[in-house]
Amino acid sequence: MALSVSLVILKSGDGWGVVMDESGPLRAIPRSACPAVLTKSGFYVSSAGEQRMNPAPLTGGPLQGQIALVTGATAFIGRAIALELARRGAHVVVNGRNPEAGQAVINEIAANGYSATFEQADLTNSDAVHAMVDRVAERHGRLDILVASGADASADLPFFRLFKEMRDGGFDNYIRAHWLTRVYAIQAAARVMALHGRGKIVAVGTAAGRVATVGESFIGGATGGMMQMCRVLAREQGRDGIRVNAVAMSYIWDAEPRWGPGSPALEDGHGAGMIENPRKRMLFPVHCQNIANSAAFLAGPESDAITGQTLSVNGGLSTPG
Repeated sequence: MALSVSLVILKSGDGWGVVMDESGPLRAIPRSACPAVLTKSGFYVSSAGEQRMNPAPLTGGPLQGQIALVTGATAFIGRAIALELARRGAHVVVNGRNPEAGQAVINEIAANGYSATFEQADLTNSDAVHAMVDRVAERHGRLDILVASGADASADLPFFRLFKEMRDGGFDNYIRAHWLTRVYAIQAAARVMALHGRGKIVAVGTAAGRVATVGESFIGGATGGMMQMCRVLAREQGRDGIRVNAVAMSYIWDAEPRWGPGSPALEDGHGAGMIENPRKRMLFPVHCQNIANSAAFLAGPESDAITGQTLSVNGGLSTPG
């Protein structure tokens, strides 16, 4: 059964979809009858209910011909951002530590008719990040877009750690993962962008940088510092034609948590469900694709009048000023 769909609204969990197509009225059909229903927001819903990239190329997309580097792009949010920027016309440089995972993302992009290459670099190593950006600039002649993501959800980083239980090494790890990884990438990219008098930089971080959360003193502190840095850089780098913004996220419904264990007091008792609680309090679900759409907006021409801002994409979990 083939459908030409202009709107789709999926009900969760019951196996049915509600669609409007060229035949007119809304009607319910089995989800199995619409294995690839296109949506307006740039992705489609498979028969399994998964949100995926829209396989139809955007002819002359808003990012056509631009060079975009996405750090931490081999899984979940970074992967979704890379796919979305490619769908909008950019050639995407996929960064990660694992070449096999990077090649999988490149293959997925290529299978949908777009172009991408892979650059291996450890985001916690400043020299490696600068060398990576230099290679991108040498190969493509410029860098138009940087989306600084990744490295902040590693299994060797404990999550929800009470301040009284932290030690010096933990402080350094949080700052390096949530802040310095963005510092290294932004500094390297801005240097290249300034040579051409233009560029878009988007830093992705946790909403703990905007909203006080028990157990996230240094996650929030480091990310808050990163977001304030972006506001300052928007003023500084604006003189070189570079716009700098940030995206703040919270619980992501289709991203697998990969953090190490946190404080025992926050893993049971009154702290049970520290990860599940935000999901229950959210008014609307947030998926990796929602973060990708937001990053792509800030990377595209629609946001040319926006710089120095942090866009919270949290499904109504919080309303920071």
